[in-house]
Amino acid sequence: MNSSHASLGMMFRVLMRMQLARLRRHWRPYVVVSAVMPAGIVLLLNLTNPAMPEPQRAQIVSGAMLLSQSIASIVMLSQYVAWLKVSRALDHYRVMPISLEVLVIALTTAYSFFAWPGIVLIAFEGRYLDQVPIHFSWLIVPLLLLAGVTMGSLGTIMGLLAPDEGLAGLFGNLVMMGILFLGMVPLNVMGPWAISLWILPSTGALDILRGLMFSQALHPLLRWWLAMGIYAIVGLGMSAYFIKRPS
Repeated sequence: MNSSHASLGMMFRVLMRMQLARLRRHWRPYVVVSAVMPAGIVLLLNLTNPAMPEPQRAQIVSGAMLLSQSIASIVMLSQYVAWLKVSRALDHYRVMPISLEVLVIALTTAYSFFAWPGIVLIAFEGRYLDQVPIHFSWLIVPLLLLAGVTMGSLGTIMGLLAPDEGLAGLFGNLVMMGILFLGMVPLNVMGPWAISLWILPSTGALDILRGLMFSQALHPLLRWWLAMGIYAIVGLGMSAYFIKRPS
């Protein structure tokens, strides 16, 4: 980065304000969509099977939280990035004296926030409707931010590679379905092929989230923190590469 560039912190604040200013008028549908579907799944499963064992209820609650994150960070963000590319609005970012990696962090963080109301709603459902003994930890906040970057990086790449906004949404929904299955169905039920789902950006986040909420030992989770960090770095680098490459 040359001396004409602002500091990374200043870049991030400016880019975040730009994204949130645009989204301030349109936040309601984003929040509703990312909250209603996952929370509805938790409610539906509770009504259809009230005698479900506690471990399954805990898995569904944590899976629904990450599903909400994936809707905002993968489906919605991929469509927005595809629109930026098709409308040529992305060209303005290419000529600005900014780090494109910081731009991706700002985009993924802004869209990540839309999942948080749904995640809180699902937590209340799990605690008071499903009677799951959820323990809240401050580490959930950095976990959700990191999960937003890992999922959002994937959503950004999909939006940059998709020919248009519609196909970006289609690809995003396919990935979201993989996260849905991974989050709510035990891997041993899905068969040997399910091991391939480790490549999804939600795999480590799910294990960490369950560990934080259901009082598991943190030591086995350290490898997932490291894996998510590597996933985020690679995702940010690839996103910046595809942004630099004019379509």
